[in-house]
Amino acid sequence: MTPTILATTAITVLLLGPIPPEPLKSGPPVGAKNNRGGFFPNLVAGPGAGERRCPV
Repeated sequence: MTPTILATTAITVLLLGPIPPEPLKSGPPVGAKNNRGGFFPNLVAGPGAGERRCPV
């Protein structure tokens, strides 16, 4: 094999990646329980570092 063909094949395999076994789905399934607890990330920088609160 020439280096060009080998490089082209390698780049194609990396860009396409593995094909998933089933189609991807977006969002929770129908009838799933709604999490109404909210989202409170742990801050990692600034004056509130290490605290769990809303950054807005």
